[in-house]
Amino acid sequence: MVGKSRWTCLKLPESVSIRAGSIDDLQAVYRLNQQVFDQGWSVEALYSALESGYDLIICEKDAMLAGYLLSLSVLDEIQIMQIAVAKACRRQGLAAAMTAFLLDQAEEMASVTLEVRVSNHAAHELYASLGFEEVGLRKKYYPPDAAGRCEDALLMSKNIQ
Repeated sequence: MVGKSRWTCLKLPESVSIRAGSIDDLQAVYRLNQQVFDQGWSVEALYSALESGYDLIICEKDAMLAGYLLSLSVLDEIQIMQIAVAKACRRQGLAAAMTAFLLDQAEEMASVTLEVRVSNHAAHELYASLGFEEVGLRKKYYPPDAAGRCEDALLMSKNIQ
């Protein structure tokens, strides 16, 4: 696995690797995006994000895409835009490993922020275990679901300096 030895505490299988992503990964990222998110991004939106400076982290298991993390750095802050893990690969520490990879690369940054659905308790627990704290609430942040309800998002942040 790519990364520092402190990652050994994550106990990921040898078949898992984490690396920086590129445009070449976009078709696989798009397919996973559509499977994981109710309202996923178009391939054009993902391409535009990478072209405009977003960073992509790829997690592969047995040489297949198992997850990705998409982030944007602005000044001294990183905003995590999306973390997606394939359903068959969940609860294996992959989201934590991708986040650790991101933090490991963030030497000059002061903080990392993200939004998470209020109803996504598993994600709250994951981010809290990684040292993120709840710092705000974004009312009706997510687009309406099939019933027309807009869900709130918790704003979470982690200082990294």
